[in-house]
Amino acid sequence: MGARVTIVPPREAAEAPRRPAPEPPRVPWWAVVDWPLLLVILALLVQGAVAVYSTSVAFAVTRTDKPAFYFVQRHTVFVAVGLVVMLVVWRVGYEPLRRHPRWVAVLAGGVLAALLVLLVRNRLAGTTGRTLLGGSLQPAEFAKPVLITYLAVWLSTRRREMPDWRTELVYVGVITGVFALLVLLQPDLSAAATVFALGVMMLFLAGAHPKQVGFTLAVAVVVLVVGLPAMRWLYPVGVTRFRDFWIALRAPAQVEGHLREAIWAFLRGGWLGVGLGEGQSKFYYLPLPHTDSVFAVLGEEWGVLGAAVVVASFGLLLWRGLVVVQRSPDPLGRLLAGGLIFWLVGEAVLNMSGIVGLLPEAGNVMPFFSYGGSNLVATMAALGLVLSVAGAGRREAALAGGKKRAVVDLRGWNRRRRVSRAGRVATPGA
Repeated sequence: MGARVTIVPPREAAEAPRRPAPEPPRVPWWAVVDWPLLLVILALLVQGAVAVYSTSVAFAVTRTDKPAFYFVQRHTVFVAVGLVVMLVVWRVGYEPLRRHPRWVAVLAGGVLAALLVLLVRNRLAGTTGRTLLGGSLQPAEFAKPVLITYLAVWLSTRRREMPDWRTELVYVGVITGVFALLVLLQPDLSAAATVFALGVMMLFLAGAHPKQVGFTLAVAVVVLVVGLPAMRWLYPVGVTRFRDFWIALRAPAQVEGHLREAIWAFLRGGWLGVGLGEGQSKFYYLPLPHTDSVFAVLGEEWGVLGAAVVVASFGLLLWRGLVVVQRSPDPLGRLLAGGLIFWLVGEAVLNMSGIVGLLPEAGNVMPFFSYGGSNLVATMAALGLVLSVAGAGRREAALAGGKKRAVVDLRGWNRRRRVSRAGRVATPGA
């Protein structure tokens, strides 16, 4: 017999070790910072601090019994707190708003509760105050960014559940109306009107149905027709402001009151101004020169050119905000950035236009420049969200190889290599 051959079954191939999924490339922190937007924010903070110093010292000395630098010291604390809040909100980002929409509802409920507590306190005490905690908290200032955030989250995540445009309009109208009503009952007509306008703006930014637009315009016409005559009894100060605005349009020399002093402040300042701290209108003529009338003081001390620099700064803020909206990676980011930037710039435009007589004086504060901790902290928190949206867009663009870096694709100017067409011989470097 021949040799026995033993057949050995082949060994099972060892399973190849699974390779871990490649981690997405890390983007350095400095590459996701919108540096132009951050520089504009810091520039506005510096300008506002200088304006508060110039206006509040005179106000403290001549109209209060507080030390000269009382408001300056408090504003310094507000700036520090605002920067910390902006950095925290920026670091956390806006993604948790999408994952946990109930947090936004809790935040909105907290602001509504603060407004309700303020209203009950005013009724029991027979006062008309707008602040809580000894003047340290003004709930109406937080109601504006919180409403924008709430509507941005809802419109980007929940609007598909609405059966038709009527239901959506009613929902947005009810939420906005509750905020506006509680603010109005303080009473604060200008803040209530701003809250209502913000609700309408968010609906339009989300892509309002044409019928929603028509219905909103019809409601606005009815409110104007009914509300303007009623203002004579409900809001006499508003009637005076409308009258001064109308007189200023026809004959600026005949206007009286606050608007007259604001116009005279600009006339005294001329093109270059009388110098920082040298203005006279802040001492006796202008009411609240460190809050509502701060732009008039700037016009006197910084001149028309200095006031133009302030206007240009807000223009840059609007421009960078629109760039952030365009580069936002998702609808929530677009609604947040667009709503918050339009709110901040809109407040500034209303304040500055009212001071120079281009619009009726509404009593809106001037972000960054008007003294007040609630407005400054709310402003910085809102800008923290905008910076987080900008960072998300820049991070996505970096991971995609920079395809979204250009706002406008100029094709021939972006140094791309052209693809050879059929029948065309590619040349080196083409």
